[in-house]
Amino acid sequence: MELEQLKVRSYLAKCSPLKDLPAEWLDKLAANVTFQCNGIGDAVMSIGEQNDRVLLIRRGAVDVFLENGELYGRFSKGDWVGYRSVMRGGVVGMTVKALEDSLFFAIPAALFLELVDSFERVSQYFSERKQERLRSAIQEMRGSDNYAMITLHVQDLMKPALLIRKDVPVQAVAQQMTETKSRAAIITEDDSTPHGMVTDTDFRRVIAQGLRIDLPIGDIMTRKLYTLSPNDQASEALLLMTRFNLRHVPVVNNNEVVGVISATDLLRGQSHNAIYMVGDIFTAPDVARLAELSKGLPNVLVGLVKQNLPANDVGHAITSIGQAIARRLLVMAEGQFGKPPIPYAFIVAGSMARREQTAHSDQDNGMILSDAYNEAEHGEYFRSIAKFVSDGLNACGYVYCPGNVMATNDQWRQPLSVWRGYFETWINRPEPQALMYASIFFDLRCLHGEESLLNDLQEEVLHKTKASTLFQAFMASNALGFKPPIGFFRGFVLDKDKDGSDEKGMDMKKRGVVPVIDLARLYSLAGGLRPINTWERLEAIAEAGVMNRSMIEDLRDAFEFISTVRLQHQAKQIEKGLKPNNYVPPEELSSLERRHLKDAFEVVSSMQDGMTTRYKADQFR
Repeated sequence: MELEQLKVRSYLAKCSPLKDLPAEWLDKLAANVTFQCNGIGDAVMSIGEQNDRVLLIRRGAVDVFLENGELYGRFSKGDWVGYRSVMRGGVVGMTVKALEDSLFFAIPAALFLELVDSFERVSQYFSERKQERLRSAIQEMRGSDNYAMITLHVQDLMKPALLIRKDVPVQAVAQQMTETKSRAAIITEDDSTPHGMVTDTDFRRVIAQGLRIDLPIGDIMTRKLYTLSPNDQASEALLLMTRFNLRHVPVVNNNEVVGVISATDLLRGQSHNAIYMVGDIFTAPDVARLAELSKGLPNVLVGLVKQNLPANDVGHAITSIGQAIARRLLVMAEGQFGKPPIPYAFIVAGSMARREQTAHSDQDNGMILSDAYNEAEHGEYFRSIAKFVSDGLNACGYVYCPGNVMATNDQWRQPLSVWRGYFETWINRPEPQALMYASIFFDLRCLHGEESLLNDLQEEVLHKTKASTLFQAFMASNALGFKPPIGFFRGFVLDKDKDGSDEKGMDMKKRGVVPVIDLARLYSLAGGLRPINTWERLEAIAEAGVMNRSMIEDLRDAFEFISTVRLQHQAKQIEKGLKPNNYVPPEELSSLERRHLKDAFEVVSSMQDGMTTRYKADQFR
């Protein structure tokens, strides 16, 4: 192969979607590529012409115009043009003009079509359906699925459980456990409902105390059981075991034992230090130690992103660390100020409630107190708890909320009846201030305390939001406040970094993930659906038939791609020693990422248009 062809082959091997093509195909393409040069203003392709080539821009840039003269898009180095006409039979449907002196690699139409037919990934990349292109891009960005243990669920690590009736003699149980190499057995009555558990420790106690080996196993079993569900995160399992000094925990689904998980299983599944961090957090003796541990969170984020994990799993993992810190602070606070005099629920809002945190963020929290609350008797206690936790979170990098949405604010530390009144007002009189609070407090999760206080409230709230079309319309109008950053020329709308930097970039939070979060929240509230996490909300929306499943899948792919670009940007900043933000400069992205990011934003924009029509949002704008 001549030197010129080797240079062409080397460039092709770096371009999407030709990366990782077999060597013989790269050789074939390089041998058949011709060069095309066009000067500024030249018509590279014109509407109605017969096209027999696909062009890869090697240098320069082009504008593409629709038949009515409207600018469709602007493309530069690494982008492709001409493939649509080739795939449709050859007739050019849009005019391509050189924006500057440009060099193209031209691939013959027949060879291009053979390439598309031979490789599904290439076919998806050039698909006319942006949804297929997005799916392909996500697969290419993700690579291998190397999951960190903190993102695994209990069902990924659990083992089959040995079930024993409680009237079986101790000796017989020991024999069965030896034969099956089990270190724990779940004790039942006459079904698979767990009534107790025995481990090697119990058998040592039989010997140490001189108990008879023909006793029924039910006489020596541990009766107080802690259980997990198959869908619980592995980090939750570790936290439970650490807190109560457990070695084995039954896994129960619908009151039926489906497996057992051990501390050994958890450690065997360990592939990242994040899981140890969660364990260390729960044993931290003071706030200073928590603050020290929290400094490691940015590096954990980098590690998870480098493993190419789905954005939802990264969010769950990072949130596990934040919620572990908050829970440890609550335990410390109750240790210092005493047991709560009345039931209460410490609730979190926003990204922590949705389990979608990335780097450190500001704190959004509150307290729902039992209606037995009496200010004179109980006020000082709960103020002290709230201040201890809020100060501790701030020390750990979860800074005070600029809007003062914290349990330290008397407004957000109230009895259940007062919270009922708040939601009643927000739903029935959805004014701007009410809508601001709605976007925060309709994403709530109980982190500590009496969970039923929040569950009862949420059940009532969902019943009201499902029935109130006025509230839905206002929420839809409010959700249109942030639109994807696509402007004229299919270019990106850039915003200035609010942290003081003069640099501009796409705001991947407010213009990227927030529009999808708002969409999912609205459709969930309108459907009376319970999930809080955005991915889970989208699935529930599809399951309930509130929106067509294919539309939901397109929206999920768009959300995943946008979220992944945001996470990769933050990871790069952390590695450079910078504070992570949400402003992504377009020049930081590859041509693949820019192209598919536009696809993702257009999917979201289309869904916003559908939301406007469905909920009559435009009447309030």
